[in-house]
Amino acid sequence: MREKGVIRRSKDAVQKELSSYNELYQDSASADKRKVQHKTLETNYYSLTTDGHGYAWSKSFHCVNRFHGETFGESIQRHESYLALRMQLKPEDKVLDIGCGVGGSLRRIAHLTGAHATGITISQYQVQRARTIDKNSFVSANCQYIQGDFMDLPFENNCFDHVYAIESRKCFAEVIRVIKLGGSCIGYDMYLTDKYDNQNHDDNEIIHMLESSFDLPEFKLTRGLISDLKSVGITAEENRIIPEADIHSYQRLEGYDSFLSLNHFLTSPLGRWLGLNIIWLMEKTRIVSKGIAAISDMCQKSAKSGLHAGKLDIVTPMFFILARKPEL
Repeated sequence: MREKGVIRRSKDAVQKELSSYNELYQDSASADKRKVQHKTLETNYYSLTTDGHGYAWSKSFHCVNRFHGETFGESIQRHESYLALRMQLKPEDKVLDIGCGVGGSLRRIAHLTGAHATGITISQYQVQRARTIDKNSFVSANCQYIQGDFMDLPFENNCFDHVYAIESRKCFAEVIRVIKLGGSCIGYDMYLTDKYDNQNHDDNEIIHMLESSFDLPEFKLTRGLISDLKSVGITAEENRIIPEADIHSYQRLEGYDSFLSLNHFLTSPLGRWLGLNIIWLMEKTRIVSKGIAAISDMCQKSAKSGLHAGKLDIVTPMFFILARKPEL
C-alpha cells in the first residue's frame, strides 16, 4: 500500500545510495571500515530496503517463531506483546524504541500499555513513513518518531523509564546514559550460535552475506553481547535463545503458508524469483528507477542467506536479553 503524503526519492538518489552501500561490502572493505562508516551504511541500507521489507513483512520488520494455528501477524503481535509484558509498562512510563523502523512494534506496545513511546531510526525516510502511517491510521499522540544516530542519542540523561530494541544492538553506552536508574533494557537480536565454525568456508560465506544483507558491520557470538553490556555497566538479569516453536522463524522464507496471502507468497522462493524478474523487466522498460532491481536482488540474497543460516542453526534471530541500569 502506498501511503498518502510520502515523498518518493529521485532515480539519482536511489542509484547513489546503492553504489555507496555496495562499496562498503566489497571484498576489500573490512569490518573496521564498516564500523567507522556505520552512519552512512545504515542510512543508505534503510532508505534502500524499507519499501521492499514492507511488502513482505508489513510494518514490523523482525523475525518470529510461530505455533500451529497462529497466523504470521498474530505471531508478530505475541512477540511484541511479550516485550511490553516483561518491561511491566505503565501508562505514565516513557519508553524508547531503538531502531523503530516504520513504527510497527512501537504502535503495538504504545496501544497495549498506554505508555508514551518514542522511536528513533537513522533513516529520515522511515521517520516520514512512520508519521504518515500514524496520520492515515488516526494513531493517538503517545507515539513519536525521531531521526538520529543510536551511537549519539539526542536525549537528556536519565529521561526514559525503559528501552527496548529489536534487532538493534549497537547502542549500549548510550542506553545506560538515557535510561533512568533501575530502568530496564530489553530486546531480541540476531547473533551467532555456538554451532558457527569460523574455520568453515561455507559458514563464513553465509555470514558475510547476512552482514551485507542486514546492515551488520560484524556478527558476534551471543556471549559477546553479555560482555558488551558489562563493559558499560548494565546488569544482565536474563539472557537466552528463544526456542523455535512449531514453525521455525526461517520457514516463511521456505514457502510455508505461501498460498494463504500475497505477503506469504512474496517471501517464498517462487514468489521472490517472480518478483525479482518482474522488477528487472520493469526497470528495463523504465517503468521503475534504475537500481530498483539491484535493491530487489539485495533483499533476495538476504532471504537466501537467512534461510541457509536458519537451517544450519549457526544464527539465531531471537537471542533475548533483559538487562537493567543499576540503582545507586
